[in-house]
Amino acid sequence: MNVNFTKLGAALAALIISASPAFAGPGPQVFLPVKTAAQAEALPANTKIAVTCPSCGAVSVTSVDKNRSYMHSFNCPSCKHTFALESVGSGKAQSGKLTCKDTASGKTMPLHMCAMMH
Repeated sequence: MNVNFTKLGAALAALIISASPAFAGPGPQVFLPVKTAAQAEALPANTKIAVTCPSCGAVSVTSVDKNRSYMHSFNCPSCKHTFALESVGSGKAQSGKLTCKDTASGKTMPLHMCAMMH
């Protein structure tokens, strides 16, 4: 049996290199939950946020603008529902939670938002 170790070594090296993970771009992006209105209001401009539609569950990603329009309303591009963000009533346990009201039905529900952290 005639084995060419140089070719075998080159083939093995090529296999190892091609199997190793390659990373390009900015690296992993981590979104952390935004649980209160105060946290949402404190997000700096151009921060990417992800909002889950309370009606259909679709996730929309956008950036924080200077006017903080994400603190006023949310329009789901998937199911076309419009939600108005509202403050929660009194009581320490409820104070500051992110909630929204479906403008069509009037139903109030929690709003789930995450922000990208570097």
